[in-house]
Amino acid sequence: MSQIKQNFTSILRRRRLLLSLAGTAACAAMAYSPMQALAQAYPARPIRMVVPFPPGGGFDAVARPFAEKMSSLLKQNIIVDNKSGAAGDIGTAEVARAPHDGYTILFANEILATNPNAYKTVPFDPVKDFEPIAMVATTPLVLAINPALPAKNLTELIALSAKEPITFGSPGIGTSPHLFGELLNLKTPLKMRHIPYRGTGPAIADAMSGQINAVLTTASSLAQLINSGKLRGIAILSDTRSPLMPNLPTLGEAGIKGYTHDVWYAIMAPAGTPQPIIVQLREAAMTALRSPDLAEHLRKLGFDPVIGDGNAVTKVLKEDLQRWATVVKEANLPKQ
Repeated sequence: MSQIKQNFTSILRRRRLLLSLAGTAACAAMAYSPMQALAQAYPARPIRMVVPFPPGGGFDAVARPFAEKMSSLLKQNIIVDNKSGAAGDIGTAEVARAPHDGYTILFANEILATNPNAYKTVPFDPVKDFEPIAMVATTPLVLAINPALPAKNLTELIALSAKEPITFGSPGIGTSPHLFGELLNLKTPLKMRHIPYRGTGPAIADAMSGQINAVLTTASSLAQLINSGKLRGIAILSDTRSPLMPNLPTLGEAGIKGYTHDVWYAIMAPAGTPQPIIVQLREAAMTALRSPDLAEHLRKLGFDPVIGDGNAVTKVLKEDLQRWATVVKEANLPKQ
């Protein structure tokens, strides 16, 4: 009987051990969530990066080399897909409505802040519909004039604007160059009348031909023309001078302090994209921007690489939403 009792006790102990091991395995299986499994498998196919403007512009100049570098890091193709129209709203809204699985992302910029202030309705919520991944780059705005205009600097341009209307072109109504021009009209002695264009190229062309007096747009678009003398740079709207145009003073150096603006570029995913995927994309983006060859390439084009996380994107987006809302209200600009 004693032997039988010992055998029974041994069986019970083995059973308890097996049950304990089974419970541990079950807990481990529960801890290994489907979200973790998804992140480990990601990316299993090419990622589509939507650029909400036509090919060949400032967006593409940053997006394509950046996507190529990220592709090599993720070991999966990132396909740049230009979806233009409605001042960037069409492509942006498409990403907002896309499945939140990490396979459709947005190469965004400040239209997320300008369009909601310039138009009565937009087909997305700039804050609620997107999950910020990372900042990518910035480029400052520059004010340039036709060389035939009798003004060699900002002081002379201000004096001229007091005598006759100075016309300035921008890439379109509600863009940051337009709104920053209105900000200068509100807060400084410089007075200019806005002439909207459908894109940066036509505005620059008319400024060079003399159809308009000035153009306000990005440094990346104007540096070569200013350096060649086809346009006369008046000021760069940044805290520091650009190495591409070292002789061009900042707006503060030219006499108007406290007003700067950089056009920014970032990548975003549809809201609800799993955080492990967001983190994976963010790490790849930041690693790409630390790459000396990509950083040097962007700087040569007039862009400054920016290593910033989703919080940095959210911060600048909310600041710009408020800034442009104030300009639109104070300048009494009608929404389109």
